[in-house]
Amino acid sequence: MLFGHIHKPDYSSNIVYPGSTISLGFDELGEHGMIVGNIQKGKIELEFVPLDEEKFKEIEIKVTDILSKEELIEKLNKLEIEDNEYIKIILTGNRNFEINKYELLKYMENERIIKIKDHTKISYDLRKIANENTLKGLFAKEMLEKLNQPEIEEEKAIIEKAIEIGLEALE
Repeated sequence: MLFGHIHKPDYSSNIVYPGSTISLGFDELGEHGMIVGNIQKGKIELEFVPLDEEKFKEIEIKVTDILSKEELIEKLNKLEIEDNEYIKIILTGNRNFEINKYELLKYMENERIIKIKDHTKISYDLRKIANENTLKGLFAKEMLEKLNQPEIEEEKAIIEKAIEIGLEALE
């Protein structure tokens, strides 16, 4: 049996999902093509034939040990990317600097990097900073109090971004 609408090919059972012949985005990673079959009495032979030379690929980059935006840009520009690949970078880990994914894209030398997702978290030790007798310490103390309020769960990402920008401004 042949079925449609599932974009990734699967022909490992008696049901064949041919997938889409070409990849249309990052939700359709991997090879794309068609499935050619030969059906005889009691025997089914199936073969996947790749048709799409272009590939969408995700690359995860941990930023925990990267100390600056410039160092991150340098690392991204050193990535080896094939001419037939479109790349989405996924940044993970704890960051030590502010990340603006749109600004990063401007500095990409390889036009095949077309998307950047920021899944990082700030790595500041707010409790330690809050103990400092400085403006930065007072700011950290206030923001810690805000973060510890249970009703702010939906605003947590906004507060974390405010902490990052505030601490960066107070450097």
